[in-house]
Amino acid sequence: MSSQLSSLLHLPTRQPDTPVAPHVTALSRSLGRLSRRTRQIFLLSRLDGMPYADIASFLEVDTDKVERAMLRALQQAHKHEDAQGADPVQEQANRWYVHLQSPATTPSQRIEFRHWLDADTAHLSAFQTSERLWRRLQAPAALLGSAGWHRRKRRAYLNWCLLTAFVCSLVMTAEAFS
Repeated sequence: MSSQLSSLLHLPTRQPDTPVAPHVTALSRSLGRLSRRTRQIFLLSRLDGMPYADIASFLEVDTDKVERAMLRALQQAHKHEDAQGADPVQEQANRWYVHLQSPATTPSQRIEFRHWLDADTAHLSAFQTSERLWRRLQAPAALLGSAGWHRRKRRAYLNWCLLTAFVCSLVMTAEAFS
């Protein structure tokens, strides 16, 4: 066993840091301005690949709330990428892109989306822009979620803080009486 491990001793203990592109850092900062819950939902979807229903179950929220949070994240990223302002066609494309990933999407809504997509070539272009932007969000998401905080339930974190505060108060009281 030791002969197998000795061949691994010369390997570095951690991978060298790869430089992060400035636009990735800027986009990560832009997404960091979102609320904690929105960022958590976004990271669970983007980094962990969780479907909306699983995120909703994990965080004990409604799937509609998950969908709204994902839309806010995509719109925030789009605002950062496109300084020209809000384009109503692009906003609709973002809504469709997010909604089509939801388990609440009905077959009639998928047909409605297909009609919207076929109505104008600008619709297809905007939808493809949303899809490309979603793919580019992997690196900024990795920066935001590098500590893994998004995988913890907030209630457990608050309970841990309360328990820690309680133990500290006991220690302080014990020191005061001794």
